[in-house]
Amino acid sequence: MNKQPFYFTWSHQSISAPFPVESAEHDEFVLADGQRVYDFISTSFQTNFGHSNSIIRKRLRSQLDHMPIASPKATFALKSAVSEQLIDRLGLPGGKIFYTVSGSESVENALKMARQSSGRTMILARQKSYHGASLGALSVTGDWRNASHFTVDNHTVRIPEPADDPDLSQTRQIVLDTGPEKIAAVILEPVSGTNGVVVPSQRWFDQIQALCKEFQLLLIVDEVLCGFGRTGPDFAFQEFGLQPDFVCMSKGISGGYIPFGAVWTGPRVVDFYDRAIMACGLTSYAHPLGLAALDGVLEQLSDRSFQKNKTDLEAVFERAMKDFASLKPVSHVRYRGLLAAIDIVDRGAPSWEQCFENGLHLHSKNNTLILAPPLISQPARLVAALDRLKSLFSETSIATG
Repeated sequence: MNKQPFYFTWSHQSISAPFPVESAEHDEFVLADGQRVYDFISTSFQTNFGHSNSIIRKRLRSQLDHMPIASPKATFALKSAVSEQLIDRLGLPGGKIFYTVSGSESVENALKMARQSSGRTMILARQKSYHGASLGALSVTGDWRNASHFTVDNHTVRIPEPADDPDLSQTRQIVLDTGPEKIAAVILEPVSGTNGVVVPSQRWFDQIQALCKEFQLLLIVDEVLCGFGRTGPDFAFQEFGLQPDFVCMSKGISGGYIPFGAVWTGPRVVDFYDRAIMACGLTSYAHPLGLAALDGVLEQLSDRSFQKNKTDLEAVFERAMKDFASLKPVSHVRYRGLLAAIDIVDRGAPSWEQCFENGLHLHSKNNTLILAPPLISQPARLVAALDRLKSLFSETSIATG
Protein backbone atom coordinates (compact mmCIF):
# COMPACT_ATOMS: atom_id res chain seq x y z
CA MET A 1 0.00 0.00 0.00
CA ASN A 2 1.02 3.62 -0.53
CA LYS A 3 2.19 4.83 2.88
CA GLN A 4 3.32 8.22 1.61
CA PRO A 5 1.34 11.38 2.52
CA PHE A 6 0.67 12.02 -1.19
CA TYR A 7 -0.84 10.22 -4.19
CA PHE A 8 0.98 8.60 -7.12
CA THR A 9 -0.50 9.82 -10.38
CA TRP A 10 -2.24 7.57 -12.94
CA SER A 11 -1.70 4.57 -10.64
CA HIS A 12 -3.52 2.13 -8.42
CA GLN A 13 -2.21 3.30 -5.04
CA SER A 14 -1.67 -0.24 -3.71
CA ILE A 15 0.51 -1.40 -6.64
CA SER A 16 2.25 1.76 -7.87
CA ALA A 17 5.99 1.53 -8.49
CA PRO A 18 7.65 4.60 -6.98
CA PHE A 19 11.41 4.99 -6.91
CA PRO A 20 13.49 6.99 -4.40
CA VAL A 21 15.50 9.70 -6.16
CA GLU A 22 18.33 11.50 -4.40
CA SER A 23 19.26 13.89 -7.24
CA ALA A 24 19.26 14.26 -11.02
CA GLU A 25 21.87 15.58 -13.43
CA HIS A 26 22.43 15.81 -17.17
CA ASP A 27 20.46 12.84 -18.61
CA GLU A 28 20.07 10.59 -15.56
CA PHE A 29 18.59 10.16 -12.09
CA VAL A 30 20.71 9.30 -9.07
CA LEU A 31 18.82 7.03 -6.68
CA ALA A 32 19.07 7.00 -2.91
CA ASP A 33 21.38 3.95 -3.09
CA GLY A 34 23.70 5.68 -5.56
CA GLN A 35 22.49 3.83 -8.66
CA ARG A 36 22.39 5.94 -11.82
CA VAL A 37 19.40 5.54 -14.15
CA TYR A 38 19.35 6.85 -17.72
CA ASP A 39 16.25 9.01 -18.22
CA PHE A 40 15.08 7.31 -21.43
CA ILE A 41 11.68 9.02 -21.34
CA SER A 42 12.87 12.54 -20.40
CA THR A 43 11.03 12.13 -17.08
CA SER A 44 7.50 12.65 -18.48
CA PHE A 45 8.60 13.87 -21.91
CA GLN A 46 9.45 17.34 -20.55
CA THR A 47 13.17 17.15 -19.70
CA ASN A 48 14.27 17.82 -23.29
CA PHE A 49 17.25 19.83 -22.11
CA GLY A 50 18.41 17.63 -19.27
CA HIS A 51 18.34 17.93 -15.49
CA SER A 52 21.17 20.43 -15.04
CA ASN A 53 20.98 22.78 -18.01
CA SER A 54 23.18 25.77 -17.21
CA ILE A 55 21.41 28.17 -19.59
CA ILE A 56 17.91 27.59 -18.21
CA ARG A 57 19.11 27.59 -14.59
CA LYS A 58 20.96 30.85 -15.13
CA ARG A 59 17.86 32.50 -16.59
CA LEU A 60 15.75 31.32 -13.65
CA ARG A 61 18.22 32.55 -11.02
CA SER A 62 18.49 35.95 -12.67
CA GLN A 63 14.72 36.36 -12.93
CA LEU A 64 14.22 35.18 -9.35
CA ASP A 65 16.50 37.97 -8.15
CA HIS A 66 15.02 40.58 -10.50
CA MET A 67 11.23 40.03 -10.51
CA PRO A 68 9.90 36.59 -9.53
CA ILE A 69 6.18 37.47 -9.65
CA ALA A 70 4.12 39.71 -11.93
CA SER A 71 0.49 40.60 -12.49
CA PRO A 72 -1.17 38.79 -15.41
CA LYS A 73 -1.90 42.22 -16.91
CA ALA A 74 1.66 43.54 -16.48
CA THR A 75 3.83 44.32 -19.47
CA PHE A 76 7.60 43.99 -19.19
CA ALA A 77 10.54 43.53 -21.51
CA LEU A 78 10.97 39.77 -21.00
CA LYS A 79 7.29 39.09 -21.70
CA SER A 80 7.32 41.00 -24.99
CA ALA A 81 10.70 39.71 -26.22
CA VAL A 82 10.09 36.03 -25.43
CA SER A 83 6.60 36.12 -26.96
CA GLU A 84 7.98 37.55 -30.20
CA GLN A 85 10.77 34.95 -30.28
CA LEU A 86 8.29 32.12 -29.72
CA ILE A 87 6.05 33.35 -32.53
CA ASP A 88 9.09 33.51 -34.82
CA ARG A 89 9.98 29.91 -33.92
CA LEU A 90 6.48 28.74 -34.73
CA GLY A 91 6.77 30.34 -38.17
CA LEU A 92 3.05 31.11 -38.38
CA PRO A 93 1.68 34.48 -39.50
CA GLY A 94 -0.17 37.09 -37.49
CA GLY A 95 -0.77 35.34 -34.17
CA LYS A 96 -0.66 36.00 -30.44
CA ILE A 97 0.29 33.93 -27.39
CA PHE A 98 -1.95 33.02 -24.46
CA TYR A 99 0.11 31.71 -21.51
CA THR A 100 -0.79 28.87 -19.13
CA VAL A 101 0.98 26.74 -16.53
CA SER A 102 0.43 23.23 -17.97
CA GLY A 103 -0.41 21.28 -21.09
CA SER A 104 -3.91 20.49 -19.83
CA GLU A 105 -4.60 24.20 -19.35
CA SER A 106 -3.23 24.95 -22.80
CA VAL A 107 -5.68 22.50 -24.36
CA GLU A 108 -8.48 23.64 -22.04
CA ASN A 109 -8.10 27.28 -23.09
CA ALA A 110 -7.76 26.41 -26.77
CA LEU A 111 -11.08 24.55 -26.55
CA LYS A 112 -12.74 27.47 -24.78
CA MET A 113 -11.44 29.99 -27.30
CA ALA A 114 -12.38 27.78 -30.25
CA ARG A 115 -15.95 27.50 -29.01
CA GLN A 116 -16.24 31.15 -28.09
CA SER A 117 -14.76 32.51 -31.31
CA SER A 118 -16.70 30.15 -33.61
CA GLY A 119 -20.01 30.16 -31.77
CA ARG A 120 -20.04 26.35 -32.17
CA THR A 121 -19.68 23.67 -29.49
CA MET A 122 -18.64 20.32 -30.98
CA ILE A 123 -15.01 19.17 -31.16
CA LEU A 124 -13.71 16.41 -33.44
CA ALA A 125 -11.08 14.25 -31.71
CA ARG A 126 -9.29 11.04 -32.64
CA GLN A 127 -10.18 7.63 -31.20
CA LYS A 128 -6.69 7.24 -29.70
CA SER A 129 -5.37 10.45 -28.21
CA TYR A 130 -4.29 12.15 -25.02
CA HIS A 131 -4.83 15.86 -24.48
CA GLY A 132 -4.60 16.43 -20.73
CA ALA A 133 -5.98 15.74 -17.27
CA SER A 134 -8.45 18.61 -16.76
CA LEU A 135 -12.13 18.05 -17.48
CA GLY A 136 -12.33 19.62 -20.93
CA ALA A 137 -8.99 18.17 -22.05
CA LEU A 138 -10.03 14.71 -20.84
CA SER A 139 -13.26 15.02 -22.81
CA VAL A 140 -11.32 15.11 -26.07
CA THR A 141 -8.87 12.45 -24.84
CA GLY A 142 -9.42 9.07 -26.47
CA ASP A 143 -7.80 6.59 -24.08
CA TRP A 144 -8.43 4.89 -20.72
CA ARG A 145 -7.96 8.11 -18.77
CA ASN A 146 -11.26 9.44 -20.09
CA ALA A 147 -13.42 6.58 -18.88
CA SER A 148 -13.62 7.13 -15.10
CA HIS A 149 -14.55 10.83 -15.15
CA PHE A 150 -17.83 12.64 -15.79
CA THR A 151 -16.45 14.48 -18.79
CA VAL A 152 -18.38 16.66 -21.24
CA ASP A 153 -18.19 14.03 -23.96
CA ASN A 154 -21.55 15.05 -25.39
CA HIS A 155 -19.64 17.88 -27.09
CA THR A 156 -16.95 15.53 -28.46
CA VAL A 157 -17.27 13.58 -31.72
CA ARG A 158 -14.76 10.77 -32.28
CA ILE A 159 -13.15 10.37 -35.68
CA PRO A 160 -11.24 7.24 -36.80
CA GLU A 161 -7.53 6.81 -36.51
CA PRO A 162 -5.59 7.75 -39.69
CA ALA A 163 -4.80 4.12 -40.55
CA ASP A 164 -8.51 3.24 -40.35
CA ASP A 165 -9.64 6.12 -42.55
CA PRO A 166 -6.71 7.07 -44.81
CA ASP A 167 -8.84 8.98 -47.34
CA LEU A 168 -11.01 10.61 -44.62
CA SER A 169 -14.19 9.32 -46.24
CA GLN A 170 -15.52 8.18 -42.84
CA THR A 171 -14.44 11.41 -41.18
CA ARG A 172 -16.12 13.50 -43.85
CA GLN A 173 -19.36 11.57 -43.36
CA ILE A 174 -19.10 12.12 -39.59
CA VAL A 175 -18.80 15.87 -40.22
CA LEU A 176 -21.87 15.83 -42.47
CA ASP A 177 -23.88 13.69 -40.03
CA THR A 178 -22.95 15.90 -37.08
CA GLY A 179 -23.60 19.11 -38.99
CA PRO A 180 -20.54 21.21 -39.82
CA GLU A 181 -22.35 24.30 -38.50
CA LYS A 182 -22.14 22.71 -35.01
CA ILE A 183 -18.41 21.85 -35.11
CA ALA A 184 -15.97 24.36 -33.67
CA ALA A 185 -12.68 22.58 -34.22
CA VAL A 186 -10.61 19.50 -34.88
CA ILE A 187 -7.97 18.68 -32.26
CA LEU A 188 -5.06 16.35 -32.96
CA GLU A 189 -1.55 15.44 -31.94
CA PRO A 190 0.72 15.60 -35.02
CA VAL A 191 2.55 12.61 -33.52
CA SER A 192 0.98 10.78 -30.60
CA GLY A 193 2.97 9.94 -27.49
CA THR A 194 2.07 7.19 -25.04
CA ASN A 195 -0.70 6.00 -27.34
CA GLY A 196 1.91 4.52 -29.64
CA VAL A 197 3.87 7.24 -31.51
CA VAL A 198 1.40 7.13 -34.39
CA VAL A 199 2.54 9.26 -37.36
CA PRO A 200 -0.25 9.98 -39.88
CA SER A 201 0.60 10.24 -43.57
CA GLN A 202 1.15 13.54 -45.36
CA ARG A 203 -1.99 12.78 -47.40
CA TRP A 204 -4.05 12.42 -44.21
CA PHE A 205 -2.79 15.76 -42.89
CA ASP A 206 -3.46 17.46 -46.24
CA GLN A 207 -7.02 16.19 -46.24
CA ILE A 208 -7.62 17.25 -42.63
CA GLN A 209 -6.44 20.72 -43.54
CA ALA A 210 -8.71 20.75 -46.60
CA LEU A 211 -11.68 19.55 -44.53
CA CYS A 212 -11.13 22.36 -42.03
CA LYS A 213 -11.00 24.91 -44.84
CA GLU A 214 -14.10 23.56 -46.59
CA PHE A 215 -16.30 23.60 -43.48
CA GLN A 216 -14.62 26.53 -41.67
CA LEU A 217 -13.44 24.34 -38.79
CA LEU A 218 -10.67 25.58 -36.54
CA LEU A 219 -7.59 23.35 -36.28
CA ILE A 220 -6.01 22.79 -32.86
CA VAL A 221 -2.64 21.02 -32.85
CA ASP A 222 -1.50 19.61 -29.53
CA GLU A 223 2.30 20.05 -29.43
CA VAL A 224 2.56 19.55 -25.67
CA LEU A 225 4.71 16.43 -26.11
CA CYS A 226 6.12 16.98 -29.62
CA GLY A 227 7.09 20.63 -29.34
CA PHE A 228 10.56 22.10 -28.87
CA GLY A 229 12.52 19.61 -30.92
CA ARG A 230 11.25 16.21 -29.82
CA THR A 231 10.28 14.85 -33.26
CA GLY A 232 12.97 16.60 -35.31
CA PRO A 233 11.82 20.12 -36.23
CA ASP A 234 11.03 22.68 -33.54
CA PHE A 235 7.37 21.66 -33.78
CA ALA A 236 5.94 18.50 -35.35
CA PHE A 237 3.23 20.33 -37.33
CA GLN A 238 5.96 22.11 -39.29
CA GLU A 239 7.07 18.85 -40.93
CA PHE A 240 3.60 18.36 -42.40
CA GLY A 241 2.97 21.95 -43.51
CA LEU A 242 -0.09 22.40 -41.31
CA GLN A 243 -1.59 25.86 -40.84
CA PRO A 244 -3.30 25.55 -37.45
CA ASP A 245 -5.47 28.10 -35.66
CA PHE A 246 -4.16 27.00 -32.26
CA VAL A 247 -0.86 25.45 -31.14
CA CYS A 248 -0.92 24.05 -27.59
CA MET A 249 2.45 23.91 -25.84
CA SER A 250 3.93 22.85 -22.50
CA LYS A 251 6.50 20.26 -21.26
CA GLY A 252 9.56 21.23 -23.35
CA ILE A 253 8.57 24.91 -23.27
CA SER A 254 10.42 25.24 -19.96
CA GLY A 255 12.39 22.00 -20.11
CA GLY A 256 10.38 20.93 -17.07
CA TYR A 257 12.24 23.38 -14.83
CA ILE A 258 9.01 25.16 -13.89
CA PRO A 259 5.36 24.45 -14.73
CA PHE A 260 4.53 26.50 -17.81
CA GLY A 261 2.54 26.39 -21.02
CA ALA A 262 1.22 28.47 -23.90
CA VAL A 263 -1.32 28.56 -26.70
CA TRP A 264 -0.57 30.28 -30.01
CA THR A 265 -3.73 31.62 -31.63
CA GLY A 266 -3.98 32.52 -35.31
CA PRO A 267 -5.35 35.63 -37.05
CA ARG A 268 -8.96 34.44 -37.09
CA VAL A 269 -8.95 34.14 -33.30
CA VAL A 270 -6.95 37.33 -32.79
CA ASP A 271 -9.50 39.26 -34.87
CA PHE A 272 -12.36 37.86 -32.80
CA TYR A 273 -10.80 38.99 -29.50
CA ASP A 274 -10.17 42.43 -30.91
CA ARG A 275 -13.98 42.71 -30.85
CA ALA A 276 -14.98 40.51 -27.90
CA ILE A 277 -14.07 40.03 -24.26
CA MET A 278 -11.55 37.24 -23.67
CA ALA A 279 -13.21 35.18 -20.96
CA CYS A 280 -10.01 33.26 -20.19
CA GLY A 281 -7.29 33.88 -17.64
CA LEU A 282 -5.06 32.43 -14.91
CA THR A 283 -3.49 33.82 -11.74
CA SER A 284 -0.02 32.79 -12.92
CA TYR A 285 -0.55 33.90 -16.53
CA ALA A 286 2.80 34.67 -18.23
CA HIS A 287 4.66 33.92 -15.01
CA PRO A 288 8.11 35.61 -15.09
CA LEU A 289 9.92 32.41 -14.08
CA GLY A 290 8.19 30.47 -16.84
CA LEU A 291 9.12 33.16 -19.34
CA ALA A 292 12.72 33.07 -18.10
CA ALA A 293 12.87 29.29 -18.58
CA LEU A 294 11.37 29.66 -22.07
CA ASP A 295 13.99 32.29 -22.86
CA GLY A 296 16.67 29.73 -21.99
CA VAL A 297 14.95 27.05 -24.08
CA LEU A 298 14.82 29.33 -27.12
CA GLU A 299 18.49 30.21 -26.69
CA GLN A 300 19.30 26.49 -26.51
CA LEU A 301 17.33 25.79 -29.70
CA SER A 302 19.30 28.52 -31.48
CA ASP A 303 22.67 27.13 -30.41
CA ARG A 304 24.55 25.46 -33.29
CA SER A 305 26.40 22.99 -31.07
CA PHE A 306 23.11 21.89 -29.51
CA GLN A 307 21.56 21.38 -32.94
CA LYS A 308 24.62 19.48 -34.20
CA ASN A 309 24.52 17.16 -31.19
CA LYS A 310 20.77 16.68 -31.60
CA THR A 311 21.25 15.74 -35.27
CA ASP A 312 23.89 13.20 -34.25
CA LEU A 313 21.55 11.76 -31.61
CA GLU A 314 18.75 11.43 -34.17
CA ALA A 315 21.08 9.52 -36.52
CA VAL A 316 22.08 7.14 -33.71
CA PHE A 317 18.41 6.69 -32.75
CA GLU A 318 17.28 6.00 -36.32
CA ARG A 319 19.95 3.32 -36.83
CA ALA A 320 19.02 1.69 -33.53
CA MET A 321 15.29 1.67 -34.32
CA LYS A 322 16.01 -0.14 -37.59
CA ASP A 323 18.05 -2.68 -35.62
CA PHE A 324 15.27 -3.14 -33.06
CA ALA A 325 12.77 -3.75 -35.88
CA SER A 326 14.74 -6.86 -36.86
CA LEU A 327 14.69 -8.42 -33.38
CA LYS A 328 12.58 -11.55 -33.04
CA PRO A 329 10.33 -10.29 -30.18
CA VAL A 330 9.60 -6.99 -31.98
CA SER A 331 6.50 -6.75 -34.17
CA HIS A 332 6.72 -3.09 -35.17
CA VAL A 333 8.73 0.08 -34.56
CA ARG A 334 7.54 3.67 -35.11
CA TYR A 335 9.73 6.70 -34.58
CA ARG A 336 10.19 10.36 -35.37
CA GLY A 337 13.23 12.35 -34.29
CA LEU A 338 13.95 11.28 -30.70
CA LEU A 339 10.59 9.66 -29.99
CA ALA A 340 9.86 5.99 -30.61
CA ALA A 341 7.44 3.17 -29.87
CA ILE A 342 8.57 -0.46 -29.95
CA ASP A 343 5.74 -3.03 -30.14
CA ILE A 344 6.62 -6.46 -28.78
CA VAL A 345 4.90 -9.83 -29.16
CA ASP A 346 3.44 -11.42 -26.03
CA ARG A 347 5.98 -12.11 -23.26
CA GLY A 348 8.81 -10.76 -25.37
CA ALA A 349 9.15 -7.35 -23.71
CA PRO A 350 11.36 -6.60 -20.74
CA SER A 351 9.19 -5.25 -17.94
CA TRP A 352 9.42 -1.70 -16.63
CA GLU A 353 10.96 -3.13 -13.45
CA GLN A 354 13.62 -5.05 -15.42
CA CYS A 355 14.54 -1.93 -17.36
CA PHE A 356 14.72 0.21 -14.24
CA GLU A 357 16.82 -2.34 -12.36
CA ASN A 358 19.23 -2.20 -15.30
CA GLY A 359 19.48 1.57 -15.19
CA LEU A 360 16.84 2.56 -17.79
CA HIS A 361 13.80 4.72 -17.03
CA LEU A 362 11.26 4.42 -19.86
CA HIS A 363 7.52 4.02 -20.47
CA SER A 364 5.94 0.59 -20.84
CA LYS A 365 2.30 0.08 -21.83
CA ASN A 366 0.47 -2.93 -23.26
CA ASN A 367 3.59 -4.59 -24.72
CA THR A 368 4.81 -1.29 -26.16
CA LEU A 369 7.94 0.51 -24.97
CA ILE A 370 8.08 4.28 -25.49
CA LEU A 371 11.47 6.00 -25.70
CA ALA A 372 12.17 9.74 -25.63
CA PRO A 373 15.75 10.45 -24.54
CA PRO A 374 16.87 13.97 -23.55
CA LEU A 375 17.89 16.08 -26.52
CA ILE A 376 21.15 16.99 -24.75
CA SER A 377 22.36 13.44 -24.20
CA GLN A 378 25.63 12.49 -25.90
CA PRO A 379 25.68 10.00 -28.81
CA ALA A 380 27.94 7.58 -26.92
CA ARG A 381 25.62 7.63 -23.90
CA LEU A 382 22.58 7.05 -26.09
CA VAL A 383 24.33 4.15 -27.83
CA ALA A 384 25.15 2.60 -24.45
CA ALA A 385 21.55 2.94 -23.28
CA LEU A 386 20.18 1.44 -26.50
CA ASP A 387 22.63 -1.46 -26.30
CA ARG A 388 21.59 -2.10 -22.71
CA LEU A 389 17.93 -2.20 -23.74
CA LYS A 390 18.71 -4.53 -26.64
CA SER A 391 20.47 -6.94 -24.27
CA LEU A 392 17.36 -7.02 -22.08
CA PHE A 393 15.33 -8.17 -25.09
CA SER A 394 17.70 -11.13 -25.46
CA GLU A 395 17.51 -11.99 -21.75
CA THR A 396 13.71 -11.79 -21.77
CA SER A 397 13.46 -14.01 -24.86
CA ILE A 398 15.67 -16.66 -23.24
CA ALA A 399 13.72 -16.52 -19.98
CA THR A 400 10.32 -16.90 -21.69
CA GLY A 401 11.38 -19.11 -24.60
